[in-house]
Amino acid sequence: EKFLDKLNSNRGGAVRYIDGTHLYHCIESDLFISNYAFSELNRQVQDIYIEKVLSKAKAGYITWNGEGRKIWGTDGYDLNEILSKLPNSRTIEEKPLTLQGNCIIVWGTK
Repeated sequence: EKFLDKLNSNRGGAVRYIDGTHLYHCIESDLFISNYAFSELNRQVQDIYIEKVLSKAKAGYITWNGEGRKIWGTDGYDLNEILSKLPNSRTIEEKPLTLQGNCIIVWGTK
């Protein structure tokens, strides 16, 4: 948030920070980015994010923790379930591979 505030002071507010713990309405965006965090949420919270954020993003990038559900003890979706919920999504290799089962999920425009 501090970084974006500084960035916006030089760019006229083109980028905005949204506190992901208070999702009361849908959020349209050009790009959604998650570095492991989304894969480590429980299914109920993932559903909220899918409905209100991911499905409204023109493009997305998720570093997927394939073992996240086991490590954090959550009941989140597995990789194939998430891919089925994100139209036109696909996986690419995580390089370097940080843990067996990890990958990158991408969708949307270039």
